[in-house]
Amino acid sequence: MDIAGERSARPAGLLGVREVRPVVAVAAFLVAVLIGVAIGYATADRGSGDGTTVNSSGQPAPELTPALRTAPWEGTRQPGRAHQMRVDDEPNPTALRLALSWTVAEQIRAAGNSTITAAQVTVPQGMFFGAVEGVDAAHDAYWAIGRIEVAGVASRPPDPYVWRRIGTGPWTIVRNGPNACTAIPPVLIQEWKGQPAPCAG
Repeated sequence: MDIAGERSARPAGLLGVREVRPVVAVAAFLVAVLIGVAIGYATADRGSGDGTTVNSSGQPAPELTPALRTAPWEGTRQPGRAHQMRVDDEPNPTALRLALSWTVAEQIRAAGNSTITAAQVTVPQGMFFGAVEGVDAAHDAYWAIGRIEVAGVASRPPDPYVWRRIGTGPWTIVRNGPNACTAIPPVLIQEWKGQPAPCAG
Protein backbone atom coordinates (compact mmCIF):
# COMPACT_ATOMS: atom_id res chain seq x y z
CA MET A 1 0.00 0.00 0.00
CA ASP A 2 1.29 3.44 -0.90
CA ILE A 3 0.57 5.30 2.35
CA ALA A 4 2.30 8.44 1.15
CA GLY A 5 0.21 8.47 -2.02
CA GLU A 6 -3.03 7.97 -0.08
CA ARG A 7 -2.22 10.82 2.28
CA SER A 8 -1.38 13.13 -0.60
CA ALA A 9 -4.65 12.32 -2.38
CA ARG A 10 -6.96 13.19 0.51
CA PRO A 11 -6.22 16.90 0.72
CA ALA A 12 -6.91 17.24 -2.99
CA GLY A 13 -10.34 15.68 -2.55
CA LEU A 14 -11.16 17.81 0.46
CA LEU A 15 -10.05 20.94 -1.35
CA GLY A 16 -12.52 20.16 -4.11
CA VAL A 17 -15.36 19.88 -1.58
CA ARG A 18 -14.33 23.10 0.12
CA GLU A 19 -14.31 24.92 -3.21
CA VAL A 20 -17.75 23.63 -4.19
CA ARG A 21 -19.50 24.48 -0.91
CA PRO A 22 -19.09 28.31 -1.17
CA VAL A 23 -20.40 28.21 -4.74
CA VAL A 24 -23.46 26.23 -3.63
CA ALA A 25 -24.04 28.64 -0.73
CA VAL A 26 -23.86 31.69 -2.99
CA ALA A 27 -26.22 30.09 -5.50
CA ALA A 28 -28.71 29.26 -2.75
CA PHE A 29 -28.53 32.83 -1.45
CA LEU A 30 -29.19 34.28 -4.90
CA VAL A 31 -32.17 31.98 -5.40
CA ALA A 32 -33.59 33.07 -2.03
CA VAL A 33 -33.17 36.73 -2.95
CA LEU A 34 -34.90 36.24 -6.30
CA ILE A 35 -37.79 34.43 -4.61
CA GLY A 36 -38.10 37.26 -2.10
CA VAL A 37 -38.15 39.86 -4.85
CA ALA A 38 -40.80 37.92 -6.76
CA ILE A 39 -43.02 37.64 -3.67
CA GLY A 40 -42.56 41.33 -2.89
CA TYR A 41 -43.49 42.31 -6.42
CA ALA A 42 -46.56 40.10 -6.41
CA THR A 43 -47.86 41.53 -3.12
CA ALA A 44 -46.73 45.15 -3.39
CA ASP A 45 -49.14 48.08 -3.52
CA ARG A 46 -48.54 49.73 -6.89
CA GLY A 47 -50.39 52.95 -6.09
CA SER A 48 -53.70 51.75 -7.46
CA GLY A 49 -55.66 54.24 -5.37
CA ASP A 50 -56.72 51.74 -2.73
CA GLY A 51 -56.48 54.17 0.18
CA THR A 52 -53.10 53.07 1.53
CA THR A 53 -51.73 55.98 3.55
CA VAL A 54 -48.03 55.25 3.05
CA ASN A 55 -46.05 54.18 0.02
CA SER A 56 -43.33 51.55 -0.25
CA SER A 57 -40.71 53.95 1.16
CA GLY A 58 -42.79 54.67 4.25
CA GLN A 59 -43.68 58.20 3.15
CA PRO A 60 -47.28 59.51 3.13
CA ALA A 61 -49.12 58.79 -0.10
CA PRO A 62 -49.09 61.93 -2.30
CA GLU A 63 -52.89 61.83 -2.46
CA LEU A 64 -52.91 62.76 1.24
CA THR A 65 -51.04 66.02 0.69
CA PRO A 66 -52.95 68.03 -1.94
CA ALA A 67 -51.67 71.49 -2.81
CA LEU A 68 -52.57 74.30 -0.43
CA ARG A 69 -53.19 77.88 -1.41
CA THR A 70 -51.06 80.52 0.28
CA ALA A 71 -52.64 81.20 3.65
CA PRO A 72 -54.52 84.53 3.54
CA TRP A 73 -53.24 85.32 7.06
CA GLU A 74 -49.58 84.89 6.16
CA GLY A 75 -48.84 88.62 6.33
CA THR A 76 -50.74 89.21 9.56
CA ARG A 77 -50.11 86.00 11.47
CA GLN A 78 -51.62 85.62 14.95
CA PRO A 79 -51.00 82.12 16.33
CA GLY A 80 -54.20 80.59 17.69
CA ARG A 81 -56.57 82.65 15.55
CA ALA A 82 -59.24 80.61 13.74
CA HIS A 83 -60.51 81.00 10.18
CA GLN A 84 -63.54 79.72 8.34
CA MET A 85 -62.44 78.50 4.91
CA ARG A 86 -64.06 77.31 1.70
CA VAL A 87 -63.13 74.05 0.04
CA ASP A 88 -63.79 75.61 -3.37
CA ASP A 89 -61.08 78.23 -2.72
CA GLU A 90 -58.40 75.54 -2.58
CA PRO A 91 -56.24 74.89 -5.68
CA ASN A 92 -57.92 71.52 -6.21
CA PRO A 93 -61.09 70.89 -4.19
CA THR A 94 -61.47 67.42 -5.70
CA ALA A 95 -57.99 66.46 -4.53
CA LEU A 96 -58.80 67.67 -1.02
CA ARG A 97 -61.91 65.48 -0.86
CA LEU A 98 -59.94 62.55 -2.28
CA ALA A 99 -57.39 62.90 0.51
CA LEU A 100 -60.15 62.55 3.09
CA SER A 101 -61.57 59.57 1.22
CA TRP A 102 -58.15 57.88 1.32
CA THR A 103 -57.98 58.15 5.10
CA VAL A 104 -61.41 56.54 5.48
CA ALA A 105 -60.58 53.76 3.02
CA GLU A 106 -57.43 52.97 4.99
CA GLN A 107 -59.41 52.93 8.24
CA ILE A 108 -61.89 50.44 6.78
CA ARG A 109 -59.06 48.32 5.38
CA ALA A 110 -57.40 48.25 8.79
CA ALA A 111 -60.68 47.00 10.25
CA GLY A 112 -60.58 43.95 7.99
CA ASN A 113 -62.12 44.91 4.64
CA SER A 114 -59.04 44.53 2.47
CA THR A 115 -60.91 45.18 -0.79
CA ILE A 116 -62.13 48.72 -0.06
CA THR A 117 -60.74 51.47 -2.27
CA ALA A 118 -60.72 55.24 -1.96
CA ALA A 119 -62.95 55.41 -5.04
CA GLN A 120 -65.74 53.82 -2.99
CA VAL A 121 -65.63 56.55 -0.33
CA THR A 122 -67.35 59.89 -0.90
CA VAL A 123 -67.32 62.99 1.27
CA PRO A 124 -70.55 64.69 0.16
CA GLN A 125 -71.35 68.38 0.05
CA GLY A 126 -71.88 70.08 3.38
CA MET A 127 -68.36 69.58 4.71
CA PHE A 128 -66.96 72.30 6.98
CA PHE A 129 -63.40 73.48 6.44
CA GLY A 130 -61.33 75.77 8.63
CA ALA A 131 -57.90 76.49 10.05
CA VAL A 132 -56.12 77.64 13.17
CA GLU A 133 -52.98 79.70 12.68
CA GLY A 134 -49.70 78.34 13.98
CA VAL A 135 -46.44 80.12 14.73
CA ASP A 136 -45.53 79.58 11.09
CA ALA A 137 -46.92 77.87 7.99
CA ALA A 138 -45.49 74.52 9.07
CA HIS A 139 -47.65 74.64 12.20
CA ASP A 140 -50.91 75.88 10.71
CA ALA A 141 -53.66 73.37 11.53
CA TYR A 142 -56.32 72.71 8.90
CA TRP A 143 -59.55 71.03 9.97
CA ALA A 144 -62.35 69.35 8.02
CA ILE A 145 -65.62 68.06 9.41
CA GLY A 146 -68.02 66.02 7.35
CA ARG A 147 -69.94 62.84 6.78
CA ILE A 148 -69.13 59.94 4.47
CA GLU A 149 -70.78 57.60 2.00
CA VAL A 150 -69.24 54.21 1.22
CA ALA A 151 -70.38 52.16 -1.76
CA GLY A 152 -70.51 48.39 -1.52
CA VAL A 153 -70.10 48.19 2.25
CA ALA A 154 -72.91 46.84 4.40
CA SER A 155 -71.69 48.40 7.64
CA ARG A 156 -69.65 51.57 7.39
CA PRO A 157 -67.92 53.53 10.18
CA PRO A 158 -70.15 55.98 12.06
CA ASP A 159 -70.40 59.69 11.23
CA PRO A 160 -69.37 62.41 11.62
CA TYR A 161 -65.67 62.56 10.74
CA VAL A 162 -63.11 65.08 11.95
CA TRP A 163 -59.88 65.33 9.95
CA ARG A 164 -56.78 67.45 10.51
CA ARG A 165 -53.71 68.46 8.55
CA ILE A 166 -50.66 70.18 10.04
CA GLY A 167 -48.85 72.43 7.57
CA THR A 168 -48.08 70.54 4.39
CA GLY A 169 -48.29 67.19 6.14
CA PRO A 170 -50.86 64.50 5.31
CA TRP A 171 -54.54 64.61 6.19
CA THR A 172 -55.38 62.26 9.06
CA ILE A 173 -58.52 61.18 10.88
CA VAL A 174 -58.67 62.74 14.34
CA ARG A 175 -61.88 61.02 15.39
CA ASN A 176 -65.17 59.73 14.03
CA GLY A 177 -68.47 58.76 15.54
CA PRO A 178 -70.91 60.42 17.98
CA ASN A 179 -68.23 62.22 20.02
CA ALA A 180 -65.99 63.18 17.13
CA CYS A 181 -66.85 66.88 17.19
CA THR A 182 -65.53 67.27 20.72
CA ALA A 183 -62.07 67.17 19.12
CA ILE A 184 -62.66 70.40 17.17
CA PRO A 185 -60.75 73.37 18.66
CA PRO A 186 -63.14 75.69 20.57
CA VAL A 187 -61.80 78.74 18.69
CA LEU A 188 -62.92 77.13 15.45
CA ILE A 189 -66.37 76.39 16.87
CA GLN A 190 -66.59 80.07 17.81
CA GLU A 191 -65.52 81.13 14.32
CA TRP A 192 -68.24 78.89 12.86
CA LYS A 193 -70.70 80.36 15.38
CA GLY A 194 -71.61 76.97 16.76
CA GLN A 195 -71.24 73.29 15.96
CA PRO A 196 -70.95 72.65 12.22
CA ALA A 197 -73.89 70.96 10.53
CA PRO A 198 -72.17 67.54 10.07
CA CYS A 199 -72.00 67.24 13.87
CA ALA A 200 -75.78 67.31 14.18
CA GLY A 201 -77.73 64.07 14.27
